[in-house]
Amino acid sequence: MDETLLYEVAENVATITINRERQRNALDDATLFKLRDALETAKRDGIGAIVLQGAGLKAFSAGSDIKEMAIQSQAEQINHTELGQEIGDFIERHPAPVIAAIEGYCLGGGLEMSLACDLRIAGAAASLGLPEVRNLSALPSWGGTVRLPRIVGVGRAREMIIFGRVLSAAEALDWGLISQVTPEGGAYEAALEIAVSFAAEVDPAAAAHAKRLITFGWGAPTQTARHMEYLADMSQLASGTLADNVGKFTKKKDR
Repeated sequence: MDETLLYEVAENVATITINRERQRNALDDATLFKLRDALETAKRDGIGAIVLQGAGLKAFSAGSDIKEMAIQSQAEQINHTELGQEIGDFIERHPAPVIAAIEGYCLGGGLEMSLACDLRIAGAAASLGLPEVRNLSALPSWGGTVRLPRIVGVGRAREMIIFGRVLSAAEALDWGLISQVTPEGGAYEAALEIAVSFAAEVDPAAAAHAKRLITFGWGAPTQTARHMEYLADMSQLASGTLADNVGKFTKKKDR
C-alpha cells in the first residue's frame, strides 16, 4: 500500500506531500494524523521552511474524504472536525513558514489547510473554493469561516462560503487569496525556490516571533498586541543573531 503522506527534507526545507492522488488527495483521518506527525517532526528538527503540496496536478486536496465520513459515527465525525482544526492551528502557529503549492482542486478542507499557511502559490489550472454549504449542507469548520474573511474580506468570503463560488487561479490572485500564479505544474518549484532562499537567509527565531505576533496579535486589544510585540522585540534584541546581522549590515554600508 502506498504511503498516504510523504515527508522529505533537503537544504533545511521540508516538503510534505499529500499522496492520495487517485482520491484527489482527500484528507482522511489516517492522513491527517500523518500530517500532524510530519509537522511535529519539522518543528522538532528545526526545519527552516515547509512546502505543503498534493501529489500530481489534479488536486492540492479536495478536502475531507467524504466516503470515509459517510461510514463514520457522529462521534467520529466530530473527532474529524477537531483534528482538522488542530492541524490548521498547528500550521498557523508553526515556527517555520509554511508555503502551500497548489495545483488543481483546492476545495473544502484542502483550502482551509492552505488558508493556515503563510503563503499560497497556485498553478494556472487551480480551482479554489469552499463548496460545503451549497453542495453538502456542511460547514467549513477547519477555520475557513475565520481565516478566509481576514484574507479576502468579509463580502468576498460570504460569496465563497454561503454561495459556493469557486475561484480560478487568476481570480484568486486578484482577490488576494494567493500570492502568485505559475504555469500549470510550476507551483511546487516556485514555492520551493522561495522556501530554500528563506531557510538559507532568515533567522528562524525572528521568523517564529513574527508569525506568533501576527497570529496572536490579530485579535488582541491594541495595547496587549503592542506589549506582545515589545516583549518579542526584547528577546530578539538580546539575540546574538541580530547583533551579528546589524554588524554585517553596517560594514556593507561603510564600503
